[in-house]
Amino acid sequence: MPELPEVETVVRTLAPQVTGKVIHNMHILHAKSLQSPTVQVASALHHATIERVFRRAKLVMLQCRALHPLHPETNAQFFMAFHLKMTGRFFVHPGNTAPLKHTRLIFDMVQADQMDKAHQANNLHRLFFDDMRTFGYCRVMLPHELDIWDFWQKLGPEPLETVAKSLAQRLHAKRGSIKAVLLDQTVVAGIGNIYADEALFQAGIVPTAAASSLSMPRLTRLAQAVQNVLQRSIEECGSSIRDYRDANGDAGSFQNNFFVYGRKGALCRVCNTPLDCSKVAGRTTVWCRNCQKG
Repeated sequence: MPELPEVETVVRTLAPQVTGKVIHNMHILHAKSLQSPTVQVASALHHATIERVFRRAKLVMLQCRALHPLHPETNAQFFMAFHLKMTGRFFVHPGNTAPLKHTRLIFDMVQADQMDKAHQANNLHRLFFDDMRTFGYCRVMLPHELDIWDFWQKLGPEPLETVAKSLAQRLHAKRGSIKAVLLDQTVVAGIGNIYADEALFQAGIVPTAAASSLSMPRLTRLAQAVQNVLQRSIEECGSSIRDYRDANGDAGSFQNNFFVYGRKGALCRVCNTPLDCSKVAGRTTVWCRNCQKG
């Protein structure tokens, strides 16, 4: 599943292609891919302007404003929250592009000053939401619906927007292994298996260590490692293991810099010790017994 760096990269590559465009039409090719607490909100997608694209945790967020002349009651701000899950992808195509094998949602878009020519394919672009395994979804919500969405409410702080010491305090307050705590989206948002393993290695902490048993200096060092690893991955456009591509169709390259993730049995790049592997918090976990201590 794409983690924070991959989703951030998708947002950065998608935003220039869709911001300011008006959704002229929508095609739902897989019903479960579009969710909405109220049908009226989903109908507001027609003739809505995409005002902003941003990320929260592992969600791609499109902030829109409905401007439908026949439905003034929908003239309001709303959000589309996309969860990519394992295989969700965005692509922007020319207006005459036919759906692909795994296309689930299509949003026909036009520049605001070209609305009177929206019926002409050369004035349109199509935003495809493709999802081979159909676990991903788009949830359409008004601001108050977003605020009360249980998933949204429970999200922890953004690791790149939190002071390392504050993040360390959150980690220390939780029970369980430090890896399980890092993966808990209510503690800190956006970290998954890849970056938990890499940050723990950089901080020299064994994944099975109890979070509450670690000293504040060590947890602060871990928080800094989390921030460092995430930022480095963003600079490399994320990690492409299998399915991930950004909104331009390009793969990331941070996987070439992994110290432990996916390297079971290989030699540690720091000390040449064979890397260990086991299940921690239900996830395959790789670490170095020499470089990482409890």
